[in-house]
Amino acid sequence: MHPGKLWNIRFVHLLLIEAVFQFATYMMNPIISSYVVFLGASLAAAGFVAGLVATSALVMRPFTGWIADRLSKTTLLVLAAALFTAASFGCAFAPDVWWIGLFRVLQGVAFALRSAVVVSLVTVVVSHDFLGRAVGWVGVVTTASCAIAPSVAAGIGARVGYFDCFMIAGVLFAVGLVLAVLFKLPRDIRTNHRAMREQGKRVGAHVFRLRDFVYVPAIPYSVMAALSGVPHGINVSLLLAVGDARGIAGVSLYFTLYALSALIARPLAGRLCDTKGFGIVIAPVLIIELVGCAVLVAMHSVAAAALAGVLVGIGQGSAYSALQAEAVRNAEVQELGRASNTFYIGPDINMGMSPFAGGFIMQTWGVAAMYIVCFGLVSVALVLFLFMKRRSGSFSSRGTASGTRETRP
Repeated sequence: MHPGKLWNIRFVHLLLIEAVFQFATYMMNPIISSYVVFLGASLAAAGFVAGLVATSALVMRPFTGWIADRLSKTTLLVLAAALFTAASFGCAFAPDVWWIGLFRVLQGVAFALRSAVVVSLVTVVVSHDFLGRAVGWVGVVTTASCAIAPSVAAGIGARVGYFDCFMIAGVLFAVGLVLAVLFKLPRDIRTNHRAMREQGKRVGAHVFRLRDFVYVPAIPYSVMAALSGVPHGINVSLLLAVGDARGIAGVSLYFTLYALSALIARPLAGRLCDTKGFGIVIAPVLIIELVGCAVLVAMHSVAAAALAGVLVGIGQGSAYSALQAEAVRNAEVQELGRASNTFYIGPDINMGMSPFAGGFIMQTWGVAAMYIVCFGLVSVALVLFLFMKRRSGSFSSRGTASGTRETRP
């Protein structure tokens, strides 16, 4: 049923859709706060509006995961693209801040739907033996968009203004909508998915339970991803302030080298997960990230910032992709939406809470204390992995815990 290779036409099609979605999203995100302030709102209101996408996505994830396991994922992909497009054009024509807030909430719903279906669809168009590599390449698309799109948005915004920037993002989302409409699964997979979704509906029709909204086996991987993501989540918002506090000119080199390292490391980590097993990858990359955190604690030069970017990019970037692939690897077809969305809950909480907590720690106890806490939280992720490994025996080749049954259709 699955193509026997990684680079098949449907996987490339999904990567192209994901690239368009992510690039357009990262074109909008950096300019939202400035635009809201331009309209006359306070900085606090601007920050609140900017965070509405992440907040609404987090609130909606359990529900969109439940929906994704009961409706056609290709239909939901089209719906997500349509909501993205409407939200982008809506921000362009919004008459005031309240309307922008509403369209940002709509974008958050679209974001939750997208993440519920894209990785789920990847798992059914790529052979199980290539899943780690496939998820790694999805991560490459996200990292590249995060690295390039904000600079493009800043350049366009400076030249043509906010309205045109939102319009360009809207056009990109419209292109993504066309690509989503054109995406089709093979007939045999569509038939099998329809049957399994109906079976899932019958089994759970009598009562709502927690597992109808959350895929419990994915929770440990979500927690580890959240803990591992804290250093970078803090740096995204606070690294420039750290550079000012410690007198480090050019500290933003961290972001460039983080992106380049993650771009290279994620596919390689995915290959190792597929060929050698999840357990071979996750402990070494978390240790690499811990070394990166130690460098951040003692960082007082641009060279140290560059080294930290490389180490955290390799460590956290690889860990994220490996954990994401493992979270969905053994889910049944009717559980894929919940598995994918459950994984994202931890990273969403991290990105929402890390800047606030990190800022409080930095203001109260200093930069070193903030990064020592990061070191401790990544250590907790490593301990959690070792506990899981000991409890389940070992993680065998191709990323599956020993004793687990192959459940792919």
